[in-house]
Formats: sequence, structure tokens, C-alpha cells
Amino acid sequence: MSSVLFFNSCKDNSISPVDLTGDWQSKSIYVKGKLQEDISTSTWLLLKKDNVFQRNYVTGKWSLNEHNLELAPIADISIHPMNYKVVDYSGDSMTLQITLTEKEYGWDFEDVEPDELITVTEMYSKK
Repeated sequence: MSSVLFFNSCKDNSISPVDLTGDWQSKSIYVKGKLQEDISTSTWLLLKKDNVFQRNYVTGKWSLNEHNLELAPIADISIHPMNYKVVDYSGDSMTLQITLTEKEYGWDFEDVEPDELITVTEMYSKK
């Protein structure tokens, strides 16, 4: 029994950039723990092997450091980099989480002030 516990506790849950490459479609998006039914399937995210990304109509470079995924849009647009935490990954699904303001996220959520800090959880499946 103790050898099973030791094996499970040493399980490597690291994620490599190649794991995340591919075409992803959002399945559900939560803001402050509340499902956003109107936008849950509205986000697609393409992560290419050459570290180029496309998130809906924004393009740029992406990088992964441990479980932190940074999406850095091209410099000539006014969108700031987004720093997500990869909270779950299983090959064909991943969950990303980010804390920022509604204004920084670029969406007008019900019952949220533009400068209020919110946590957004995006659940994706691979296309």
C-alpha cells in the first residue's frame, strides 16, 4: 500500500508546450464561478508549434512556463498580454484560469464593474 501511495505522490503532472499545441474550442466559460451561457462556446484558441497563437481574431506569440500560459498579442494592437494558469490538462481537454478586470478581458459581464477584478475559467476541448 505504501508503494502505491509513493508512486502516486511522485506522479509528474508537468505540461510541455507540445502538449498544448492544437486547435481548441471553448465548452464553458465561468466568471466569478457563474457559467456564462451566452459566450461559453464562443472562444477558439489555436496554439501552433512555432509559438504563434490565434484566439478568436487576435494573433501573437504564446509561451508556457510551468503551468503558466502567456498569450502576447502582436505589438501594434492595444490588447495586453493574457497570463493564464493551466489548472487542468488531459490530452483532449484543458482548463485555463485568469484573474483580470472585465475591461482587460474585453467583455461586458452582467453584475460586474469594468475595473473589478474577476476570475475567468475557460474549459476547452481539442477539435
